[in-house]
Amino acid sequence: MKHYKLSYDELAKQGRRYYNDTNFCTVIALAVACDLPFGKAYHTFKRAGRQHRRGTMLAQAWKALGEFGRGMEQDEQKQAEWEGKTVNQMLKQCHTWKGRYFVYICGHVIAIRDGVCEDWTALEHCCKRKIEYVYKIGKK
Repeated sequence: MKHYKLSYDELAKQGRRYYNDTNFCTVIALAVACDLPFGKAYHTFKRAGRQHRRGTMLAQAWKALGEFGRGMEQDEQKQAEWEGKTVNQMLKQCHTWKGRYFVYICGHVIAIRDGVCEDWTALEHCCKRKIEYVYKIGKK
């Protein structure tokens, strides 16, 4: 399988232009975590039960990651360090993170790939929502 290292902007543009989709933060997170094009991640979530223009549930993310031989495990150290802190605080420090992560905040998922935040929150630096969960993405 070919690997695609696309940025948030490129993936979001594909989602809006070719799939007429919105509320696709988890689709983009899957594409970033598994180096997929938007379409492959979109159809994987569709098979997992995601409705068009709707968000996803955590169980759907588990199922979608499983299709690519990946899984997510709560990172206890980062969870203890970042739970309850804001996304802006995390963005200042996440450049030191190695690997791929899903950071769950209220109603949103942020993907981090080798210290680079692939999300609109990194572009605008204005998100003051609190971090709820930090998951490390790895092979099963």
